[in-house]
Amino acid sequence: MSRLGHPLALLLAACVPAPGLEGYGGRALGEGDAGPATDCCACEAPDVAAPADLPTVRQDLSTWTCRPDGAPQPVAFFDADSTLRVSKSGSVTADYPGDVNILPFVARKIAELGELGYLVAVVSNQGGVGSGHQSYEDAEGALAFTVAQLGRLGARVHYFDFAEAYDEFRKPQPGMGARLDGMLTTRCGAGVDLARSLMIGDSAYKKNVDGPSPDGRPADDFSSSDRLFAQSFGVWFAEPLDAFGWRAFGVTNIATEAELYAFVDAIEAEALRMDEAREDPARALALHREAAAIRGVNGL
Repeated sequence: MSRLGHPLALLLAACVPAPGLEGYGGRALGEGDAGPATDCCACEAPDVAAPADLPTVRQDLSTWTCRPDGAPQPVAFFDADSTLRVSKSGSVTADYPGDVNILPFVARKIAELGELGYLVAVVSNQGGVGSGHQSYEDAEGALAFTVAQLGRLGARVHYFDFAEAYDEFRKPQPGMGARLDGMLTTRCGAGVDLARSLMIGDSAYKKNVDGPSPDGRPADDFSSSDRLFAQSFGVWFAEPLDAFGWRAFGVTNIATEAELYAFVDAIEAEALRMDEAREDPARALALHREAAAIRGVNGL
């Protein structure tokens, strides 16, 4: 089966439930639950207070409720930098806890996956800690702040981890995935469901090393660590432009705040075009709300 025809690709593109993922994270879907929205690609991203029980330190599963059926747990792994966030300072990663801009459409996709029963985990390389360029506290605090900002937009991240050294835990090595697998096995009696898990990250096809991406784009990434992490751990992989729908706006990568500004402007321009053309009012409204939410949560 081709990469683009994989069931998880269809899940990300169409926002439909995957087989066997009918429940919500940690509990069974019961009577009175509406389940995922049918037209979830047009859902708004509400700017609300972050839940109080989000993880604030790495490798914390204390608030996760195990599946009642005891089955292995599907996990949606996400990279952090240029996938969920870009820095305000211009650094490749966040230099301090507040040095975070959340990227468009990220929160809605995380919320959808959570509703479909995924444990949402962020796994990030933070080599600046090991090299002395950044403190452990700043790296952990910036990821916790990222989780909280996503929470304000209605997206729940259940777990985050980072690799500060060049060891078996640094992507592309599978160590952070294996560590979560072991923690789930200890806590819940079953680990990660590899067949139904996925990894989303921007480090896919390294420039001057890898061949073109599956859609024919030249390899232009700084690293291929996210794709190779998925390969080594045995889960499906997608780039942000496909997972979050950036491709529809001609966006392939977001590495700077200036690129984020331009993307938000493009979202607003498309919403206004649709308004004037009286085209798909629900979608236009969703785009207006997405742009406003991203500007609001990031203070743009």
